[in-house]
Amino acid sequence: MAKGATHVLGLDIGTAFIKAAEIQLRGSEFHVVGRPAVIPTPRGAVRGGVIVDAPAVTEALQEIRAHFGIKSKKVIASVGGDSSVVVRITEVPRMSGKELDEAVQWELDEQTPFPVDEVIYDYSPIDRPDADPEATEMEILLAVAQEDLVAAHVEAIQGAGMQPVAMDIEPLAIGRAIIDAAGEEMADETIVNVHVGATNSLILIFRHKLLGFVRVIPSGGENLSQALAQSLMLDQENAEVVKLQLGNLNEGGLVEEPTDEFGGAGMFEEEEEDDGLGTDSVFELSSTEDAADLGPVDDRATHLEIEEDLGEIEEPPAAEMPAPPAMAADAEPQDPDLVEAREHVAEALTEPVLDLATEVRRSLEFYRRQHRNEPIDRIVITGGTANLEGIAQLMTDETGVKSEVGNPFKHMQFDDDTISEHYLRDIGPSSVVAVGLALRDMVAE
Repeated sequence: MAKGATHVLGLDIGTAFIKAAEIQLRGSEFHVVGRPAVIPTPRGAVRGGVIVDAPAVTEALQEIRAHFGIKSKKVIASVGGDSSVVVRITEVPRMSGKELDEAVQWELDEQTPFPVDEVIYDYSPIDRPDADPEATEMEILLAVAQEDLVAAHVEAIQGAGMQPVAMDIEPLAIGRAIIDAAGEEMADETIVNVHVGATNSLILIFRHKLLGFVRVIPSGGENLSQALAQSLMLDQENAEVVKLQLGNLNEGGLVEEPTDEFGGAGMFEEEEEDDGLGTDSVFELSSTEDAADLGPVDDRATHLEIEEDLGEIEEPPAAEMPAPPAMAADAEPQDPDLVEAREHVAEALTEPVLDLATEVRRSLEFYRRQHRNEPIDRIVITGGTANLEGIAQLMTDETGVKSEVGNPFKHMQFDDDTISEHYLRDIGPSSVVAVGLALRDMVAE
């Protein structure tokens, strides 16, 4: 099963939060070492996924090492950024060897929006089990990252006394955490992942565990906070706190009661096909090769492996941000002012979440038109916004596909038995990339 690092820290350095999960493979079991961490990214240190203040990030990483029981110095991190990383699934004539290298060079020149002499790139053919062996075309994954982006990550990680053994990318890390780690549970399904980041959201489709569709939506959790700030006349920081403590889409009256059946193929209305949908795929990709020491810092910086107003509210600790608990049927009536506040918050949040659900539905329609109306088995929602109460049911109602919140720790064992299920539930959706990074060499791909 394992190909390389079997005890490693997965590190997801995001615009809003830094997420870390240390995992060790013991036999066939994944053990979480120490306490998974989610802490705020130093303000202004990361913009659009790009580290612009490496010393500040280094200080935050040192805090994680000191306070969360981190033991391994080996790190697998992800690189991202809406303007610094380009990854595409593209078709080329079936070929191999030098011919394929030359074809990739041509694709690189055509599809890279920045100077090719300032990038790190790699590619990997996609071998789908149901592909026609006589087909004249083949799919490849092409990943391109700006050199400075990778160098900034390496600098921040090394400054904290840790060793970056590989750079990976978000979509395949997510696939590992929610699909590969589950064993055979989802192996034969078509899974849609909606990963809501701070500034962007990813819509990913995995069929039989292989990534087949990627779309980036330029909207994320910050957009929800902005909508709340405008509606309730709050500043951005207070709006974020209100969203975390009072956000509940069920209060808005637009989330229907759950049903026992979910729609399948053919239930969506046809819309005019958007040829641009899915062609602007920007995502992160990971390697089929063994993890290795990337060498001196200069070499590491040029190497990329491909495998894929509501009153005064107290902000909770960054690492333990609780999702609002659902009210039990026999719960005591709440204060009318609190009920009204929740309703106002839900009204402000519902529209941007509905906009996201609409983009997911359109993506499913596009994908199915390209894949003979293939049924979708489930939608898994991840990212910090996945903790918003009612979001899974709203997504189900709007798409007709059963939706759930992803839990990357579901199939993990824990060395620290003081970690509560409540804590894991709260940080789980945010930690999915970090977990998938740590699993890079521990699962078969």
